Amino acid sequence: MVKLFVTCGSGLEPLLIEELTSFGFSNLKPGFRGVYVEAPDFSAVYKINYLSRIATRVLLPIANFKVWDKKTLYKGAAKVDWSQYLDVKKTFSIDFSVSHKAFKNTLFAAQVVKDALCDHFREKTGVRPNVKTSNPQVQFHLFIYNDWATISLDTSGAPLHKRGYRMEGGEAPLQENLAAALLTMAGYHKDEVLLDPCMGSGTFLVEAAMIATNTPPGYLREHWGFFSHPDFNQETWEAFKAQEDEKILPLAPKKLFGIDKNKAQVQKAMANTRLAGLHKGVAISEGDFRDFKPPVKPTMLIANPPYGKRLDEGDYLDRLYNELGDFYKAQAPAKGFILMPPDRSIGLKPTKRNVVFNGGIESRFNEYDLWDKED
Repeated sequence: MVKLFVTCGSGLEPLLIEELTSFGFSNLKPGFRGVYVEAPDFSAVYKINYLSRIATRVLLPIANFKVWDKKTLYKGAAKVDWSQYLDVKKTFSIDFSVSHKAFKNTLFAAQVVKDALCDHFREKTGVRPNVKTSNPQVQFHLFIYNDWATISLDTSGAPLHKRGYRMEGGEAPLQENLAAALLTMAGYHKDEVLLDPCMGSGTFLVEAAMIATNTPPGYLREHWGFFSHPDFNQETWEAFKAQEDEKILPLAPKKLFGIDKNKAQVQKAMANTRLAGLHKGVAISEGDFRDFKPPVKPTMLIANPPYGKRLDEGDYLDRLYNELGDFYKAQAPAKGFILMPPDRSIGLKPTKRNVVFNGGIESRFNEYDLWDKED
């Protein structure tokens, strides 16, 4: 039995449970910003990492112990056989999420575990591995809460929202797995005609295209944290990957449209769709949505308009949101969705409000039923 903790954004746990259930997992339990998974064997690590559009990381616990202070944290970490997961010649890092009165400086807790790891190798080999905070070969995760510490091997490596198709985002790019989660909330499927009138760097469009073509979200990634696990089997992994890749479908034309008046953003969106290999099926336009007439009547609109950071942006954003509401009404009949701050309105009454966190900012993902005037 393999026990995992699959992390996700705050509030997305029920959505992640639905996704994991669709993969065939049944022994699931919600946790804080994640889901506990019990699976029959290590292949679950491959499946969740490669196929989950919503997860952030797949953590495999390697130690769990009580912690009251620095001494007990070091003692528990010192009992881990680190050489099972890390070669002295490889680089590593320790990510952390710590809530404990003894560790007001949460980075200090990670440093205690790092010291225990390095001492383990010094005693066994006379040398220690090097820390590398960016793109390490092996990544561990420390979680401390309610006097319990859990040390895990991060089987994902880089967080799963890093699909591999985005060279640059916008000023505040929407993370890929949040975009996929919102599309799932919206009930998006491959037969929809989707329009994003505030396209930015095109994250909604690429994620929708990947869903429509059944492209695994991990398709473009080359390195995974599970490569360093002792149970990793190259042949099994490659066979699984090939089996999933065979399910990829061609992207139907005239189904995905996006527009943005910022030329730099349009260029980024074009680059991102090209890197994803989906540029031929996504129609991207440079211009103002207020003047845009979709070549095909959309059945779904989805947008992440600017939030605004400066006080002098208030009047401009008020107009923008009101005009976005007018644009939505003009596209009826359709379903409309907008990710926006809780204090903003587009002048339409939402039929549903979902609380989500975008870059740590509490937001609303609102749904609107757009009906013809005669209805």
